[in-house]
Amino acid sequence: MQITGYAPQNCHLSSREMARIALNARLLVANRLEGIGWFTYECFRRIIAEHPEHEFRLLFDRPPHPEFDWGEHATSVRLWPPARRPFLYDWWFDRSVARELKNWRADIFVSTDGMLSRRTSIPQLTVFHDLNFMHHPEWMPAKEAQYYRTRFPEFAELASRIVTVSEFSKADIVQQFGIPSSKIDVVYNAPSSVYRPSTQSESLKAAKEFTGGHPYFIFVGSLHPRKNMKGLLDAFRLYRNAGGKNHLLIVGEHMWKGKEVEVDAVHFVGRLDRNQLPLAMAGSEGLVFVPWFEGFGVPMVEAFASGVPVVASNATAMPEVCSGAAAYLVDPGNPHQIAESMMGLERDLACRTDAIERGLSRAQDFSWDRSAASLWNSMEHLLQQ
Repeated sequence: MQITGYAPQNCHLSSREMARIALNARLLVANRLEGIGWFTYECFRRIIAEHPEHEFRLLFDRPPHPEFDWGEHATSVRLWPPARRPFLYDWWFDRSVARELKNWRADIFVSTDGMLSRRTSIPQLTVFHDLNFMHHPEWMPAKEAQYYRTRFPEFAELASRIVTVSEFSKADIVQQFGIPSSKIDVVYNAPSSVYRPSTQSESLKAAKEFTGGHPYFIFVGSLHPRKNMKGLLDAFRLYRNAGGKNHLLIVGEHMWKGKEVEVDAVHFVGRLDRNQLPLAMAGSEGLVFVPWFEGFGVPMVEAFASGVPVVASNATAMPEVCSGAAAYLVDPGNPHQIAESMMGLERDLACRTDAIERGLSRAQDFSWDRSAASLWNSMEHLLQQ
């Protein structure tokens, strides 16, 4: 790729001038994308495709996969070392990234995992997905929690602009870090286009594949303490003891150390690929998603788009994201209430039908095209300041 022009650092650029935009691609790992990784993937590939007038450089900490080769005006580089531990985060961002930004003469740096370089003077945009580590550090390994609680206040001050994924998280950033709300933009997550309602034969196929033919509720997410797995399983036991017929399919891997527990009619299937997960979601009788804390809660909008009724927590960002479309909003600390909502989904056909219709309508409010355009607006704000 030939660089045809250069815009000096820290200057005012119009939207028509070529800019050099560096992108943190650390979480773009083929076949291993998680929530932040999907946000990065869906937004970056659209932004790069829509803006061939600019040069983009994706910064990886491992060999870039060909899946993330997004055009002649987007180059990829691998920077040492692999930044997968707290003591390596600082090295990667403060040394390797800072050096690359200087050598490439980048105009801005965009980091969707919240972390920034403290050794560069160029404008930086960061995405804070939530601040759960400020509220509940006990949910993380001690070294991870210490890093996040120490560095993220620095990153909030250092950032030229902050993006977050809900109004709840925006208010939390303002409160926790004292950042002016005018410095923070909200860019929602969205469901992929692969999520859609299933046919009856597809639902039967999903049940046969995942639960031996039994109808099932589904949970999707990393098996992390904040996801309230104990509360979910306690509620499911109560539901089954009361005569509930559905099984429970749990999709996700442990974020840190952990193990599954043996519970009757519960199926742990680990990670499902991009073809299997939409089938599992659309084939379910309902998503039961009752975390303690979420900055957004992507599985809820994936369920809405799949024509699947949702039971969600009445905490943090989840009521905002549901906006009246959930079949039930429940107290995540009340397993009896969660169990009753499961029974309601099983036995109350009118409630199910109404929730499905409201969910399909709510899903139309989310689009990765709109999200990418909103993130680009925030990036352009830096280019023009």
